[in-house]
Amino acid sequence: MNSSELDSFLREYTFYERFLLSKINPKDINSLQNFIKNNYFDEKVMKKFDLFDSSSIEDALINSQKPFNNRTISNLTDDITFVCHPRFAETPEHHHNYVEMIYVYSGEFHQTVNGNKIEMKKGEFCLLDTNVVHSIAQTSENDIIINCIMSKKYLDDILINRLSGNDLISSFFIHAIYQSNNYNDYILFRSEESEILGKLMEYVLCEYFDSSLCSSEVINSYMVIIFSELLRVFENQSNSENYGLLKNTKITDIILYIQNNCKDATLASVAEQFHFHPTYLGSIIKKFQGDNFISILQDAKLKKACFLLKNSDLSVLDISKSIGYENTNFFYKIFKKNYGCTPSEYRKNIR
Repeated sequence: MNSSELDSFLREYTFYERFLLSKINPKDINSLQNFIKNNYFDEKVMKKFDLFDSSSIEDALINSQKPFNNRTISNLTDDITFVCHPRFAETPEHHHNYVEMIYVYSGEFHQTVNGNKIEMKKGEFCLLDTNVVHSIAQTSENDIIINCIMSKKYLDDILINRLSGNDLISSFFIHAIYQSNNYNDYILFRSEESEILGKLMEYVLCEYFDSSLCSSEVINSYMVIIFSELLRVFENQSNSENYGLLKNTKITDIILYIQNNCKDATLASVAEQFHFHPTYLGSIIKKFQGDNFISILQDAKLKKACFLLKNSDLSVLDISKSIGYENTNFFYKIFKKNYGCTPSEYRKNIR
């Protein structure tokens, strides 16, 4: 898929958009069934819009007219998903349990986020944290809006470590992962003049909608570049439109330090690194993460173990020692408790 083919693909009406344009009352079952019978349902086109997770098309169209359901990532199959916002429809207030990046591919976009009215133009981005309450005004023919939906697993495994030097994004993502119950921020990027971001989004969308060999790795790499470019945009823009951004990024540095030094890290050593009393550091971690230091450290160790099991030929014994567990039996025990299988079984299943 090239840029021209992508543009045609994104502008093609989805089944749901044709339904909206038909003005059919979904309660009129006969008209609804005739519409379904006489309209071609293109699975490839529907990949760009994920309304149809119901048991039947008819149920989906009927349910589409009910009050908007707050979406959860359990409805989606991928850690990162790109969908087109449906044109010709208004979306009432709602929130999600995942991070969402909105990109205006064409036209314009009007939404209200946490009570703040925002107008976005072609080429601009908005990053929405978990639990942000927002509503979307009806869009028209030329308004092509791309929603990039990212699971917490994707943020943790792919983006945070590779963007660890960028406090703004790292802080945003870490809070999205660990404070999802009460953190509801957003960041607006006035990037309409950035040609490189437009091209990068084209490349990502072509890879996603027409995937081939190594598309997943290509998409992940593009996403890191996109967020790096967005940080450059943010650095040069007025921040008056970005409400409630995290002011204290210390917790970001603490989490990243634990992840990068999980083999030897202790509460005392981390406290010394950041000039805190160990008791106070423990309370900070508990407050922001909702879990204690030992649990955070163990999670970091196990994630590193999973990475090594997948990407190296080190023995389980060597991996256990490399993450700070001299007692291999203990490593086996906690690994199986967390992943439901032994390290060897995990390696076999993932390769």
